[in-house]
Amino acid sequence: MPSSVDTVSIRHVTSNFFFWQGLRWVGPGLSLILVAAGLNASLPHEWKRPLLAFALLLGVAGTVVAGKYYRRSFGTARVDPAMHEERTLWKWAVVYPLMLVAMSADIVLRPPIIVSGIVFAAGIEMYRRSTGGGRRHYIVASALFAMYTFAPLTGIVAPGRDALTWFAALLGFVYVAGGVMDHLALRRFLAQAGATAHEATV
Repeated sequence: MPSSVDTVSIRHVTSNFFFWQGLRWVGPGLSLILVAAGLNASLPHEWKRPLLAFALLLGVAGTVVAGKYYRRSFGTARVDPAMHEERTLWKWAVVYPLMLVAMSADIVLRPPIIVSGIVFAAGIEMYRRSTGGGRRHYIVASALFAMYTFAPLTGIVAPGRDALTWFAALLGFVYVAGGVMDHLALRRFLAQAGATAHEATV
């Protein structure tokens, strides 16, 4: 039988309901994996544009279909704007610019480590904490990106574009695996919240 949860946790999750709808990220994750695989496969030039177009279509279609599924199956939740203001500020003023700078540095400067790895590791942990916490699989994802930072030093990948191509594949894998686990975590949480509501009425 599902255990009950406290009202603070319910507020945090429902206010971040969109970010717990993990199946939304599966389509974009598959797109990233497909693009990375295509780049690594050295496909003929005339194949690359259709591949990118298909990957983009897959990502958008997957997100749209998942969104309709969640609205039909779980409805919607009221958002508390106050809980999102600080995260929005950090996201657009700090995190996204840092990610862009890090990826540009990895491509142009080709440093001996992958700067994007440690930046994304920190960003993933910030995302986890700011969208309701829990979901320890994101701690594992953050650790994977932190370790990938040093991949060029091992000779597994070359600095520069090669490293970022595999980086995109890793990001796609995290989107897919993390999205599925987010979905399962949401289902468990809603079952626990239902148990809490039932106990309150007994």
